Amino acid sequence: MVKLVWENKKDITSKLEELRNYNPAFFKSFEHHSFRRNQESNIHNNSKFWVNRLFWGDNLEVLLFLLNNFKEKIDLIYIDPPFFSGTNYRIKIAEKDKFYDSIAYYDHWDKDLTSYLQMLYDRLVLFKEILSDKGIIFIHSDWHASHYIRLILDEIFGEKRFINNIIWYYYNKYSAGKKNLPRAHDNILVYSNSNDYTFNEYRIPRKKPRKQLMRINVDGILKNVKDKNGHVKYRIVKDKKLDDVWKIPCLQPASREWTGFPTQKHHNLLERIIKLGSNEGDLIADFFCGSGTSLSVADKLKRRWIGCDISEYSIYLTRNRILNDQKKTQNYYPFEILTNLNEPKIKIIESGFFEKELSIKRKK
Repeated sequence: MVKLVWENKKDITSKLEELRNYNPAFFKSFEHHSFRRNQESNIHNNSKFWVNRLFWGDNLEVLLFLLNNFKEKIDLIYIDPPFFSGTNYRIKIAEKDKFYDSIAYYDHWDKDLTSYLQMLYDRLVLFKEILSDKGIIFIHSDWHASHYIRLILDEIFGEKRFINNIIWYYYNKYSAGKKNLPRAHDNILVYSNSNDYTFNEYRIPRKKPRKQLMRINVDGILKNVKDKNGHVKYRIVKDKKLDDVWKIPCLQPASREWTGFPTQKHHNLLERIIKLGSNEGDLIADFFCGSGTSLSVADKLKRRWIGCDISEYSIYLTRNRILNDQKKTQNYYPFEILTNLNEPKIKIIESGFFEKELSIKRKK
């Protein structure tokens, strides 16, 4: 196996037992949305009264917090982490007559690739620990670092656990580049935790029905189906099996799903991922949840979920999105928001931040 090595690379794999005994910052629920309030503050993932959880904090601390109770329990992980783009994504916030700027999330590493890779490496090791035997992981990236990330995934999960490199082709994104072809796709690397993983057949409609040869699998070889006279047989097909190039547009501000979060992904993209790699009742996790698209889709598809982000703006948008979705559908799946209640966060909570009416837009 080829391994990616960087300066001062740290392998936390040998320290997993020690990390399980590590006492990270305690995450406590400060907001609960449910008709049935769970009085227990401890997390029990096997309870029939499951409560979805949205964590506000550093996802490494959250992973350490979950490590014991959720070892091999999560069925699908999707992450859309920083891409090593060198950009900090700024936002403009309007609150009544007040206007101010902030940062949705940081992706400026001062060209320090080793710090970026170590950040991802630590989290990927822990993802493997909490992923179930039938579990599958989708890692979203682009041209900046996907080639490095695949080598790290090979090391942690194993080369034989590679399933696909999905190309998300967003044909409607404007590109001003003159010294290169427009970069119009992202990479979504897919790995499993075992040979027995969930992977559902997914078919997409064709633009118009077409005539297609009928084929049959004979000892691993596809052969044409023939009638009793030896003539090949045809059928009319209206759909086709999904392949690894997905033509889905970038989400536009005109969409009803638009939240203003700078790197919000299209809900159709997440719907496809979740339907492909999980079933109803499975546990989905997103530890860079941004505007909460994955959690919103999971809710609608009747999956349980755990979400996390370090940004209060992300938690604000995700919270409101889930509440608004549930109000529209009248399907109320309980969820709670947890954080390490330190002084800065208590101050934000007590200010009524999460109940405010904010307008958030990306600052160009």
